[in-house]
Amino acid sequence: VQGQLGEGLDTCRQGREGLGRAQRQFVNCSLGILARVRRRQQAEVLLDHLGTIRTLSRTQTRLEELTREEEWPAAISLLLECIKVSSTYKHFTAIAQLSTKLGDTLVMTEELLDTALAKQCSNFQAANYAKLQEAYSLLGKTQTATDQLLMHFTTATHNTSWQVVYGHVCLMQDLPRPPPYPDLCREVQQESFLPCLTDLVRALWGIMLSYHSLVQWHRKGWVEEKEDSIATQQYTRNKLEAGLGRIWQDVQSKVKQFVLGSDLSQFSIESFLHFLDLLHRLIMVGQELTSGASLGGQEMNNTNSALLQDSLVQQCLNYFSSYHTSRLEELATHLDNEGWTICPVKHTFSYQLLAEFSHLNTLRSPSKSTNGSSSLFQQFSNSGTPFDSLCQESLEEDILLEGGEHSGYQDSDSEDDLSEEQKQELVEENKDTGRTGLTPLARLPSASTTTSSPLSGLTVSNTAIMVLRLVGRYSHMMKVLTPIAGEVWRGICQLFEFYLYTVNMFFSRDLLDTEQNVYSVRLRETLTNIYSTVVLHEVRDGEQGLRVVGCVREATLSPGVQLEGGDRDCSHGLPARVVGVESAVFLATQLTSLRHLLSLSDNTQAVDMFYTNTVAAAVDLRCPVYLAGVSHCLNTDSLLAQMAKVSWDLRDVVSQHSQYVDHLLHQLQMFSSRLVKLGMLVPLPTSLQVVLWEQATRVASTMFVDGFSSARKCTNEGRALMQLDYRQFVIKLEKLSGLKPVPFQQFVSNYIKAYYIPENELGQWVEEHQEYSTAQLRALVAATAYNNNKTKQKLNSLINDLSDRIRR
Repeated sequence: VQGQLGEGLDTCRQGREGLGRAQRQFVNCSLGILARVRRRQQAEVLLDHLGTIRTLSRTQTRLEELTREEEWPAAISLLLECIKVSSTYKHFTAIAQLSTKLGDTLVMTEELLDTALAKQCSNFQAANYAKLQEAYSLLGKTQTATDQLLMHFTTATHNTSWQVVYGHVCLMQDLPRPPPYPDLCREVQQESFLPCLTDLVRALWGIMLSYHSLVQWHRKGWVEEKEDSIATQQYTRNKLEAGLGRIWQDVQSKVKQFVLGSDLSQFSIESFLHFLDLLHRLIMVGQELTSGASLGGQEMNNTNSALLQDSLVQQCLNYFSSYHTSRLEELATHLDNEGWTICPVKHTFSYQLLAEFSHLNTLRSPSKSTNGSSSLFQQFSNSGTPFDSLCQESLEEDILLEGGEHSGYQDSDSEDDLSEEQKQELVEENKDTGRTGLTPLARLPSASTTTSSPLSGLTVSNTAIMVLRLVGRYSHMMKVLTPIAGEVWRGICQLFEFYLYTVNMFFSRDLLDTEQNVYSVRLRETLTNIYSTVVLHEVRDGEQGLRVVGCVREATLSPGVQLEGGDRDCSHGLPARVVGVESAVFLATQLTSLRHLLSLSDNTQAVDMFYTNTVAAAVDLRCPVYLAGVSHCLNTDSLLAQMAKVSWDLRDVVSQHSQYVDHLLHQLQMFSSRLVKLGMLVPLPTSLQVVLWEQATRVASTMFVDGFSSARKCTNEGRALMQLDYRQFVIKLEKLSGLKPVPFQQFVSNYIKAYYIPENELGQWVEEHQEYSTAQLRALVAATAYNNNKTKQKLNSLINDLSDRIRR
């Protein structure tokens, strides 16, 4: 047993030794390997963490590079990723500090984003703006970015306006302390006003162009936006479209403050019109900017666009009133010194050739660019501004005839233009026309014997061109400043009315009282209305005594213009009369051509009445003015004296006309010669020659009736002689004048036939023929009812009543 126990003990010892040897040789080695593997894995994890920490620590440098390159989406993505990673390792003390630093970096980066966003207000770049929008989208602050953007545009409008005005003020004076914008605007000198305003609207154009481009960029993106961003899209849409009106309001406010800070009354008309052009073009830009807003629509457009104009109405109205008053006085002075000679303008002359109407080409809204674009924002999206064309000097006008074209306008004052026979007849015609020897009518020279060619072209005076220039400036004001368009329109009316009134006053003053009935009702009412509203004169105002009404003094005819036969060609001022009347007619045709440009949307009735009454009455001025001149060319007094010597109480019918008819035809032949020479002084188209011949026929017809009415005794054979004389006159006059039929034949024939009317029907005839003078009707009554005093008294009373009625 003891032995077995010893063996068992040895066996255990051997087993333990084997196990110990096995542990030493196998287990400890394997576990060591496992431990080392574990330690290596831990070391790798630690190295990875250290690498991440090192990357996080280097983020600041990379962020600075990305922000410097304006790679905003990459910078924000990197920063957000770093913040996310740092939250994972926040148990490290270093990471906790780094997380705080990354938070500060995020705030700084957002400030840089905001700064970059503010730069888009003055210089919009689509690529940069797209990066900014993506960056804000990564931050989840798209709506915040929209709010910030609108605030930046407001700030940019204020800062830009202040800087532009401050720069111009500093050029002229030293400012110890920069004042607020309204006070700064009052420091602008008059000579710096227009350059400063031009720079201001150009700078504000850049802001509006940026906003317009920004909105267009968003509208293009809204079409492609995904469904999950509808709420953000709607928010941005509402904000940006509401911002269109807000931006335009801010721009108007800055320009309004600038303009109200200066005194416009001292500006020249060119500077004032340039100022209005700039504002008008700015308003066009604002209207186009706000027209795209779907919120508010056209109502917002119309309301907001009138803000700037309405604020300047009183200033501009005061300026125009002062300017118009001075122009009326200037017009009166020009009329005082007008020589009433034709201005040698081109045959194609019209208002379109005058520099004052150049605004018709530059102010059309909207203007078309070379590529056909009708949008100002599209036209000037890459370069230039809508205000550049307004700063260019106007083209020089070309309205006067040049060298070779002067051939039609010859100096016809010399008597060389007439043949020797015509000269002799002009001399003889000035002598006593009562002589018995007359040159036979067949031997008188015709108009075709002259060697010089008559003038052709337009008949217009220098003062008429001045009026047309003023109309151009006034129409310019009407277009660019619609709130006072009605007042400016009244100014245009007064310019033309005063010219029309003055021409009538100058050239019809020598019209006989018996010839006043040649005025048409329209012309008479027009002249009366002009006198009561335009011409300065005193009127009695009840118990208050006299008061002055009107707005311009009457002009006086220049002493150099002779109307009463003092001129050497004995034309009695016909050249001046033709220039005056035809200039008024020319102005009327130009105003008619301008009618579509001079319309008033709120008072079309006033425009229609002006054109229907005043403008149309210019043509009616020909009859009284030309009649006044033509009546002096014919010596009717000597002819009436010859008619008074004719014995009308004949007992036998005669076949030979009276001698005074030849005298009259001789004078009309001389009148024809004068028309030939007149055609070398002023253009006489066929239509105007017809008018002059009609007035000569009117004078002759009136003379016939006056002569017939002076007959104390007249038999039926005497009436036949009257008809024979007048018939001979008509036949010869048709050949001489070319008038077929000769006008006013009924005027003479009816008077001769009236002598055959029974006494009981004579009263009715008198009432129906009020074209005869009182003296002519009384002579008719005396000759017809000479045996019946009661009938004669009754008819004379009727004639007096008709005369008073006509006079009223």
